[in-house]
Amino acid sequence: MARLRQALAPARRVLVLAHRDPDGDAIGSVLGLMHLLKSAGKLVFAHRAGQVAEEYAFLPGLDMVREDLPQAEDVDLAVLLDCHEPERAGRLAEPLLKALPRVAVMDHHMGAADFGQPRWVDPAKAATAQMVTLLAQEMGLPISKDAATCLFVGLQTDTGRFCYSNTTPQALKAAADLVAAGADPWAVTQEAYSTSLARLRLFARVTDRLELLAGGRLALATAKASDLVDLGCPPSDLDRIVEEFRAIRGVEVAALVKEIDQNSVKASLRSRGRVDVGALALALGGGGHHNAAGARLEGTLQEAAGRLGELLRARLAEDRA
Repeated sequence: MARLRQALAPARRVLVLAHRDPDGDAIGSVLGLMHLLKSAGKLVFAHRAGQVAEEYAFLPGLDMVREDLPQAEDVDLAVLLDCHEPERAGRLAEPLLKALPRVAVMDHHMGAADFGQPRWVDPAKAATAQMVTLLAQEMGLPISKDAATCLFVGLQTDTGRFCYSNTTPQALKAAADLVAAGADPWAVTQEAYSTSLARLRLFARVTDRLELLAGGRLALATAKASDLVDLGCPPSDLDRIVEEFRAIRGVEVAALVKEIDQNSVKASLRSRGRVDVGALALALGGGGHHNAAGARLEGTLQEAAGRLGELLRARLAEDRA
């Protein structure tokens, strides 16, 4: 954090971005840092790749997050948030990040971080939004209501409304500081956890394909690309359903395999704690945390789901041994 502070201090033109298809922590951190740096008099370019879920449309400043990018010569420093791999920032951002003379990284996910300078990667933090909050406090930057609202969303969503195992005293202290700065937990929750009829119908369709395997310890489901098309849903509408599968009594690991195209899928993994799905995701080329992780896999939906099911059953068998 100290080196990141030193890098930010002289930078007048800062590019702020996160991974493609940003979740609550990614977009909340981008917006929160954008507000903080703007208040410090810096020119900030905020970038997103992919869709932002409808429930985050209320976030102040979202209209300032652009899909296009500045020229390399117009950026003094880029800050990559909530991931530490430039390829995860999207096809437009990746070459720019690799061309810039200085890119800082702030992330709380596991994995070997070898990109960016300075790098602040701390899996002990509950969310990247918590790290941005700490950075603001370290730098003496006043946290406005708008910044507090965005950062609170990041912290709230990555802790599962402060119910996940990453809800540490430090995470709660950061949340309290953000509320004191103007974030309204009730108003934020009404927006960030809203849903739609189409999403509920999507949940019903995917749940119909849910299988309980390994004696009920593994919940495995698949989502077809056509499900989203038929119901008019964005991919982000699938983000929360795997949490519901993990909540089934007796389930220790839940997995949702989502079809991207005919030859690739994205797997979302959740654990109740006995199985380290983060380690499995890393082995598959993805990443995440002990209890929540994901990876992209090659193959058809059924092939990938079958392969992942075997790997997870093997992990569960090892846990029983």
